Amino acid sequence: MKKLLTILLILSVALVGVFAQAQTEEVAGSGTLVLYSTVYDAEYNMIVDAFQAKYPDITVECVNGGAGELKTRIKAEAENPQADAMFGGLLYSDFLSMGDNFEPYVAKNNDNMPEGFKNDTGVLTYNTIQFVNLLVNRAAAKKLGVEIDSYEDLLNPALKGKIITANPAASSSAWNQLSTILVVMGGYESDSSWNYVEKLVQNLDGVMSSSSSSVFKGVYNGEYVVGLTYEAPCVTYIEEGKGDIVEIVYPSEGITAIPFASGIIKNAKHMDNAKLFMDFVVSDDGQKLWAGSTARQANINLPTTNDVLTPAGDVKVVLRDAEYLAINQPNIVAKWQNVWSKYN
Repeated sequence: MKKLLTILLILSVALVGVFAQAQTEEVAGSGTLVLYSTVYDAEYNMIVDAFQAKYPDITVECVNGGAGELKTRIKAEAENPQADAMFGGLLYSDFLSMGDNFEPYVAKNNDNMPEGFKNDTGVLTYNTIQFVNLLVNRAAAKKLGVEIDSYEDLLNPALKGKIITANPAASSSAWNQLSTILVVMGGYESDSSWNYVEKLVQNLDGVMSSSSSSVFKGVYNGEYVVGLTYEAPCVTYIEEGKGDIVEIVYPSEGITAIPFASGIIKNAKHMDNAKLFMDFVVSDDGQKLWAGSTARQANINLPTTNDVLTPAGDVKVVLRDAEYLAINQPNIVAKWQNVWSKYN
């Protein structure tokens, strides 16, 4: 009799364990997920619709905003988080400045991500990347008789005053262009890189915009032959059938890819669902969705499936030292400003 009672007790404990596990799994796939999102509507709907198709019992709520605005909210709400995760808009520098505001979590597919785009901070789950590039006005370049395939080509005297860039002190795209030039032309602190910067500044001949949009718009409108810009707005021109007007050029010396991340907010109220979302955005299924959009997937090992995007494998991508750049950005920008002041 005692043996029977013991067996029944063991079975009871086991069943309770199974029931508890089932309850945990059910909770993890149901309830609410609140996102702070910087992601464009098309990409947001693409990812969230697929996530909800996989987890139909999770209701996703969203607050859209700019990266700066949403990060300020996260800090202000630290004692009582009003969202579970920030979707997009996070950079390595945010880990240095507010890493304690995010919950440590490494998504399940992290080991399959390429070097440079893995979560090595413990809190940043990289989901997309942004390429820098040149945008060339085809008719203006043909009229001038120039071919532009590289950063070196920007030093052609025929292009003096016909190149436009934004100010690295005011524009993130211009900062990313400057940091890219430094790494591909010899190194962040090398004489060869800064000698190139000095020659480029002379060929700019005083042309520098305070906004990134003025660069690609100025090239598209034919005011300038070439601009130093970033991929997203340029791809939009191609997608709209305007590839006969402008051409995207990835400099032959190489470019860098700026990774953008998501992160779980510290002490999120719906922690399990937030973890499921991080797992999804970095999963192969999630990354393949990005690969078919105009936003590039962080896992560049997967093929690009959007016809308007040049496959990542066809572009020379050079890794950035994210930590160095985050720490040294003020010094690098100050050095740029000194060079600019020397000739303007």
